[in-house]
Amino acid sequence: MPSFGFLDKLEQFFQTGKFGENSSKSLKKGIKAACKRFIYKDGLLMRPYRGRLLRVVRSEKEIREILTRYHDDNNHAGRERVVREIMLMYYWVGVTETVKNWVKACPVCHSRPPPPPFQPAVLFCLVYGCDASSYAFPELSFHRFPKVEEQRKKWLQVAQRDEASLRTNSYICSRHFEMSCFTLTEEGQLVLSPDAAPTLLPVTAHGNEVSVESGENFRYSNIWKDELKGAAAAAAAAAAAVIDHSAHPVSLSEAALQLQEHQYCLPGPAPDCRAARIVNEHRRRTAVEPGFITYNHIARYLSTRVLPMQGKRSRSALKRMAKRFSLIDGLLMYTRVSPPLRVPRSREEVNSILQQFHDNQGHYGQGICQRQISKHYYWGSLSRDLASWISSCQTCVNRSKRKMIRCSVSKCTNRCGPVERKLGLIFHRYFIYN
Repeated sequence: MPSFGFLDKLEQFFQTGKFGENSSKSLKKGIKAACKRFIYKDGLLMRPYRGRLLRVVRSEKEIREILTRYHDDNNHAGRERVVREIMLMYYWVGVTETVKNWVKACPVCHSRPPPPPFQPAVLFCLVYGCDASSYAFPELSFHRFPKVEEQRKKWLQVAQRDEASLRTNSYICSRHFEMSCFTLTEEGQLVLSPDAAPTLLPVTAHGNEVSVESGENFRYSNIWKDELKGAAAAAAAAAAAVIDHSAHPVSLSEAALQLQEHQYCLPGPAPDCRAARIVNEHRRRTAVEPGFITYNHIARYLSTRVLPMQGKRSRSALKRMAKRFSLIDGLLMYTRVSPPLRVPRSREEVNSILQQFHDNQGHYGQGICQRQISKHYYWGSLSRDLASWISSCQTCVNRSKRKMIRCSVSKCTNRCGPVERKLGLIFHRYFIYN
């Protein structure tokens, strides 16, 4: 247990303002320094810690009671959890060491069965269309991507992935290497050669994918790129077409089944989200345009003092909102800050602003772009519009390392990679009902 002599002398100094008799210079210096870290309040010695005041424990008996309450009576919790919960209310010198010794000497903790043996993580093959995993195919070997850039590009070309798809746990299975790429060691194990490159394609094909024969010519072929371009063009044509339901008696569910990757998923967006924004302009107006209509009403009210034909409550709210704006040289300005900020009043103007501050200035992240835009412009949905703009920027998507997402459907090999992005596939979380 820790010594409480120093805390006793510190409390005496708080009460009387004097040091004890026969106090050395080093002790006086330590007490003066400790006064900055402790507080004497309501007759108790307190310690500020992360915005809270912790009561300083002053006896070994109280420490034992606290350890019994937070460890023995708390289902024999682990050391880190006990320290974390104690440090919410109490403090004494050497809390962590005391808890460590208490847990180490606990007979119940020693009698617990050992933890289960470590289970190695399941490894997945990153090649598009390959369903191999170390769980389903334990006889296969999995190999990390090389660090040499030229060799890594060859692996990525065969895997139909990009640099943004790579992680520290990205592998290619031995299915995609010829036997000449392996060497036999003295222990009788097959080891991949340092300069080996994958050349074999996955043996599985899904949907309308065209299987390509394996061989050296695949690395220099653009067959999969042509397939992607054709699929993207077909999806864009389908999104741009206007369907007349009276002339086509096909139900919506049947039409959706023809375009979906899985039968129960939602239809994916168009391959280019910015093109989809133009194609589906009539849909987006219902969700976005009311904000700009409000700004137009405010500008009209400030110039002519005429309110729109709305309810009394809506007109009152509009008059209150108009106090934050003013018309300067015919432009609507937000005057709650200095200098005033210009307010865009149409979707086209917002898109030009986002293109100016993001696309034309180095494709920076949302934080930098928003700080720069906020110096000149203001509108209510700035953060939401900027996040949507950056997420649909192909330059940012291709160069950023996004979280690797896999489809959990059996036998489906889709990931959040360049092939899936060009096909317009989207991934949805499972709904968990309590």
